[in-house]
Amino acid sequence: MLRKIVSYSAAALRLTAGLTAGLTAVLAMMTATPAHAQADADNYPAKPVRVIIPFAAGGSTDILGRLVSELLNKELGQPFLVVNVTGAGGTIGAIQVAKAAPDGHTLMIGTPGTIINNPNINKDIGYDPIKDYQGVTSVWSQPAVVIVRKGGRYSTLKEFIADARKRPGALNYGSSGVGAFNHLSAELFSMLAGVNLTHVPYKGVAPAVTDLMAGNVDVVFSGISSLLSASERLAGLAIAAPTRSAYSSTLPTSAEAGLPDYHYSSWGGLFSTAGTPPRVTEKLRVAIVKSVGQDMVKKRFEDQAVDLMISESVADFQRYVVAEYKKGTQLIARAKLKNDN
Repeated sequence: MLRKIVSYSAAALRLTAGLTAGLTAVLAMMTATPAHAQADADNYPAKPVRVIIPFAAGGSTDILGRLVSELLNKELGQPFLVVNVTGAGGTIGAIQVAKAAPDGHTLMIGTPGTIINNPNINKDIGYDPIKDYQGVTSVWSQPAVVIVRKGGRYSTLKEFIADARKRPGALNYGSSGVGAFNHLSAELFSMLAGVNLTHVPYKGVAPAVTDLMAGNVDVVFSGISSLLSASERLAGLAIAAPTRSAYSSTLPTSAEAGLPDYHYSSWGGLFSTAGTPPRVTEKLRVAIVKSVGQDMVKKRFEDQAVDLMISESVADFQRYVVAEYKKGTQLIARAKLKNDN
């Protein structure tokens, strides 16, 4: 089963193919490590490790991040202590990790919000998401799903796209807020499908889904958990991934539904401070790989309706992060979200 999990991650990471020589140079810079730091790597971890989750306790990232910390604690024999550092949409915690000693004793559970969206939207945010962090591995992924009302006007993705093209701006979509995962997944969809949808932001995905069921919005682009929570009233037109979901085998992929390049996921990964010795980051990655094949671990990820996505190497994850950052930069520019103040 572990091999199957890693195979799935490799398919996801092939999205990063074709990076330019300039990006390769960036990655080389990220992996550069002083010789004295390498000397201490074999004894890692030498003391308790802080795992910063830059969001409040209780959310999906917190739940999954605590599970990652628990696995590392069991595998590596030192306490991996979760610290929730909230504020500024994850920025406060991210800055702490960027400024920490590059020895692997301060880690972060990073998401597109902290690594892609916030740095692209806000000027002088206080950290560089590419230069200031050393990616360790991706851990989970949750692709976007195009969700509509069951029994409504649309039974296929092609029908929805055709209607949206006929009526530019007439159809609207709900999201959990400006710059959120479901906002940017809708922007990518609109760009690829050649449609113009009207954005209706909410203070969370739950009220957006409620208004979808009430007929106040036409579509929501969200994780499959939103679909599963009200499957008797909602229908999925496609999942924005190259493979079908284990949580809904009848839900077609974007390619099967007629929009083959529509791949967009929320994800979570483990990060350290830039300059962390490669032997330390690889030790962390291998510890996670050894743990995720356990039935108990897989069940806890399944409870959150996310897919395991473990990187086959530290370099693979860094390539993935850079590619996702480029994609996010384009989407945020399209959505005109850049704050230059």
